[in-house]
Amino acid sequence: MSNELQNKINARVRLYLKKFTQKVDMYLLHNYSRNDAYIAMNHIVSGRGYKIINRQTKKQIKDYCKKTFGKSDFWPYLALYTEIRGEFIPGWLPQDYYWLKMLPQWNPYPQNQLCNLKTFDHKLFTNFSLTPLFVKISDHFFNPEFQMVSEIELMDFFKNYDKLIVVKEEFGRGGHEVSILKSTEFEPKKLKRGQNYVIQPFVEQYELLNQLHPHSVNTFRVNTFLEENGSVSVRYAFLRFGSNGVKVDNLSSGGKWVFYDMEGKPSESAYDEHGLEVGKKHENTGFEFSKLIIPKFHEMLEKCKEAHRKFPYIKMIGWDVCFDKEGNPILLEWNADQQNIYAIEGNFGPFFPDIIASMKA
Repeated sequence: MSNELQNKINARVRLYLKKFTQKVDMYLLHNYSRNDAYIAMNHIVSGRGYKIINRQTKKQIKDYCKKTFGKSDFWPYLALYTEIRGEFIPGWLPQDYYWLKMLPQWNPYPQNQLCNLKTFDHKLFTNFSLTPLFVKISDHFFNPEFQMVSEIELMDFFKNYDKLIVVKEEFGRGGHEVSILKSTEFEPKKLKRGQNYVIQPFVEQYELLNQLHPHSVNTFRVNTFLEENGSVSVRYAFLRFGSNGVKVDNLSSGGKWVFYDMEGKPSESAYDEHGLEVGKKHENTGFEFSKLIIPKFHEMLEKCKEAHRKFPYIKMIGWDVCFDKEGNPILLEWNADQQNIYAIEGNFGPFFPDIIASMKA
């Protein structure tokens, strides 16, 4: 067999294996997401004490799925939304369809992975992203201008800095792989070899957000979308906050969230990660959520839209923004891969009705 023929055969085999692997991944992700929907539904129903979905509603949802998405298989998340909201609303986007069908088109690989390179954010989004103290890349330390510094220079700086710092691993998710410590306690040898890190100053947050929960930096998630006409819109925004002294506000770590409309008005109640209402005041501080009025809310939205225009390679971006002591919005991270939308879509959506209306099964 000639080398040329062998190369053609090998190429076809690799292509077949790639397609097969992608199908398996999608099948597993679909099953996982459906199971996730069932778990969340059980949480909502047990927390509320009664069920909304009946045989008639389930049929209505399945018919809507088949007509809109081509299959009735996507019904579980819409059933979850219905349990959250108390009624079924056409125009909702099922989270698994969003993950499996929409995001791969909106945010293709590998462009969607740049958000995980946290050591580069301050260069990409100048005057919005938090400027790090140092970054660790390829087992070397650099200042924000990517000039190499020695460990001796690094430790001398931290000894004199004597403030809290935040150490984040690249590709970390959900608030994990994040450490908050005094600069004098930093030990370079404890960082994983071959792993990149960003070392940031700890942000002293806006007083109102500090009163809400002082133990965590409480951040907004702003989701922007690159529209067909090239403009950037804000699809939704919500504030996450910590509870019970936990130092992070991530929902997976017990954090809660408050929805904001586009005028900057917060919802009266907060919600847990599954979308279940948890009350109108913070469980520890007693702060009323309706009083969380942020003066520079609209400036934050504009900065997120401006940042998205600097990276038009993907359509959907989630921006994690805090407010400093002076009330200025600062970008901490951004996200372009799988984001959970079911709690906010169920409670306050639909947020993509225009896209749903334009779809043809």
